[in-house]
Amino acid sequence: MKTIALSGALRKYPLFTINDLARLLRKDEKYVKVVAYRLMKDGIIKQVERGKYTIHDDAIEFASYIAVPSYISFWTALKFYGLTEQLPEQVMIAIPRSKKSIMFNGIIISFTNLKQFWGYSKIRYGAFDIMMAEKEKAIIDCLLAKNTPFDEVAKAIESDELDYNKLIAYTKRAGNTSAAKRIGYLMETYGKDSSELLEMLDFNYIRLNWSARISGQKNKKWKLIVNWRPEV
Repeated sequence: MKTIALSGALRKYPLFTINDLARLLRKDEKYVKVVAYRLMKDGIIKQVERGKYTIHDDAIEFASYIAVPSYISFWTALKFYGLTEQLPEQVMIAIPRSKKSIMFNGIIISFTNLKQFWGYSKIRYGAFDIMMAEKEKAIIDCLLAKNTPFDEVAKAIESDELDYNKLIAYTKRAGNTSAAKRIGYLMETYGKDSSELLEMLDFNYIRLNWSARISGQKNKKWKLIVNWRPEV
């Protein structure tokens, strides 16, 4: 198969393996590995990790295919839905086990081990179906993993782009008291009824913004140390 035809065939894959390439070329593994090396050397394909390659430049197109099951979430999902204006410097993936980060085209693809592995679906992105967290679950994931700036989570809750009944239902399903306190307080701050979440609270006080100093007034209703103020 000529290089142009092969490139066209590989473009149909978000991510492909040596076995996929062997099926296309109808050649043995040894031959195909040489072909893959030459294609990488010519800049036609890129290695994502050992044995996995792509012809595409946008990591979102293939990131949820690197490990199965997995889905795009956290700050990356907030940006995808337009819930934050800031562009994260990495593509953030939820996965039900541990996996090391990958550097691709100067972008980090990070994997966060998440026990609450639900609340995602298949959506169309460009030419491919990818796995993406729902808006409401992405917010909960951010709060569970604490891997997204608190300000960005707050902006997402303020946005009016959420199904707030679903956000409450998903918070209850997650069963995380700290997430319930933060979501309940933020929803109330932005004029949303979050009273259903009060039943999830305990008597321990936590910081509203987990990454900020432990200083601020205590909110007795939500059992929070309010160490953060919304932007005016």
